[in-house]
Amino acid sequence: MRVLIGGVGYRNLRDHSFGVLAVDALAARSWPSDVSVEDISYNPITVVQRLEDDPAERRFGLAVILGAVDRGRQAGTLTVYRWDTVLPDATRVQAAVAEAVTGVIALDNTLIVARHFGALPPAVVVEVEPRSHAFGPELSPEVARALERACQLVTDLALDPATAAHISEAPLGGAPGLRRSVPQVGDVAIRIS
Repeated sequence: MRVLIGGVGYRNLRDHSFGVLAVDALAARSWPSDVSVEDISYNPITVVQRLEDDPAERRFGLAVILGAVDRGRQAGTLTVYRWDTVLPDATRVQAAVAEAVTGVIALDNTLIVARHFGALPPAVVVEVEPRSHAFGPELSPEVARALERACQLVTDLALDPATAAHISEAPLGGAPGLRRSVPQVGDVAIRIS
């Protein structure tokens, strides 16, 4: 099974750089030919086109997508879930497409647009709660610690995609109130919420 590891975020926007810094770190590792590590921090419509570029027999069977999303959790919290692929209502989908056309780069927007157009394979989402929203190259200490744990988790998922089945399925953003662990990876404590 081919696996895409994709990061979404903005460079030099402190904690909102989490996705791109993760793929930078992961791209430096040695990977088998069926794993592709890519910065997908560009127009979500172009992400759809990128995913559709491969011939049908070479399309990805799993995507592991990383990014920072402000959801009101404790800074540095990693939330990991298999997205249930349920799209929001038509008005929100239309807004996501409009934002994509105007250049908005955000984890939720990328997922919604890619799913709406049928290009997104089953996806595990790895999101972190950001602390710092200022310009600059450095992550907050909480998010820097989460980055190391996320890279280890993503590596394990990409090398053994069957383990994705052990991660709970949840709506976009995770299911409020649900806490469940998946098998530990080193010191990775995963919160699915």
